[in-house]
Amino acid sequence: MALEQQWRVGRIVLVGAGGISLGFGLSGLAEFDLALAGFLLVLALAGEWLEVRLRPLGSFTLRPVVAFIGLWIAGPTLLMFAGLLPILIIGFLTKRASLPGLLSIAGRDSLCFWLAFVAYRGTLGFRNLPWEMTAGSAVAAQLAGLASFWIAQVPLQAVELYLREGIQFRAVLRHLVQHTWVHAVALVLAALALSYLETNFGLVVMGIAVIMLVETYYPWKLLGEQDGILLASIQMMAQAVDLKDPYTSKHSQRVSQFSVRLARAMGLGEDEVERIRIGALMHDIGKIGISGRIIRKPSKLTAEEHAIMREHPLVSADIIGPLEILGESAEMVRHHHENWDGTGYPNGLKGEEIPLGSRIIFVADALDALVTHRPYRMGVPLAEALAIIKKNAGTQFDPAVVEALGRIPESVLIAIVADPTSAAQL
Repeated sequence: MALEQQWRVGRIVLVGAGGISLGFGLSGLAEFDLALAGFLLVLALAGEWLEVRLRPLGSFTLRPVVAFIGLWIAGPTLLMFAGLLPILIIGFLTKRASLPGLLSIAGRDSLCFWLAFVAYRGTLGFRNLPWEMTAGSAVAAQLAGLASFWIAQVPLQAVELYLREGIQFRAVLRHLVQHTWVHAVALVLAALALSYLETNFGLVVMGIAVIMLVETYYPWKLLGEQDGILLASIQMMAQAVDLKDPYTSKHSQRVSQFSVRLARAMGLGEDEVERIRIGALMHDIGKIGISGRIIRKPSKLTAEEHAIMREHPLVSADIIGPLEILGESAEMVRHHHENWDGTGYPNGLKGEEIPLGSRIIFVADALDALVTHRPYRMGVPLAEALAIIKKNAGTQFDPAVVEALGRIPESVLIAIVADPTSAAQL
């Protein structure tokens, strides 16, 4: 079964799990104090609003921390209520995703919550009631539940990214563990501390502590948002260059999406994928100084005009090189027109002398040039474009990159051609 089909099946399962678990949480409202439920819901909403995005992949919120207070106080119904309902509320308010998308997120978390509850009750031997626990068994039960939640959460996110975006499972799992383990440990300890405060000092003191925790993590939220703003700004600059020619509108975004898929198909780490994404977005920024008359010329370029066009990789690299956050992508931009056999420009590099990012962007750039209409020719069907690129593997293109292109589902490539912005969410 193809990855996109597996993702559709997996999403249906998650939507079902999310809907059932959320219904279970709402059904228990009559069993506990509504004021308590409302208080925890407000705290959980604050925790969900504070979504910390990790660069370049992954995110977490403080909502599960509050949800485990619900488990501590009233059992699994309040755990599901406080743990899942905020996803829908914040999701609708921020227009984060459609209802099925929000339910799939809730479904993923609900699976982790149920596993955490089993670990929590299993630590107690499935017999002791929470109010009969000793201090030691209470801490052990909470620790087992919290640890189980985070241990399950990361692999499930990795599976989702593997099915949705084609990232190799082991690579994305390693990446997520590397970027989230410190935060997971901190939030486990925070949840234990909050449980202690609720038991010994009451809900009001615990609520104040949750707000303090939100304030502590707020700078992390801002950092994640700044990364998003930076990427949006880069996309706007690339789009401004593309719009010099109506035929190349969204060209850089399509090349970026093709490049990301190629890099992941080759098993590159996400940090390198992010550098390639930025390089692909910026690969034509040097054309900003080239006359629109040359860029939009419907006939063959003269030797002088062709020489001007061949300068754009150098200009692009010189523009982004001094910027620290973009500079790592400068070399791949500089050499994205080098041919595998050494006949390209600007330096006539050959084979593996060419940076891998440049080789990937070159194939992505060529693919988009083939399938889109230009003033001097019509675009060709995707199958024909793939055949042309395959034919030139070993001369113009790196054979390994061309092989990776063949492993990307055609449906994904078609979606990128149609709308690179929507394809980024596949």
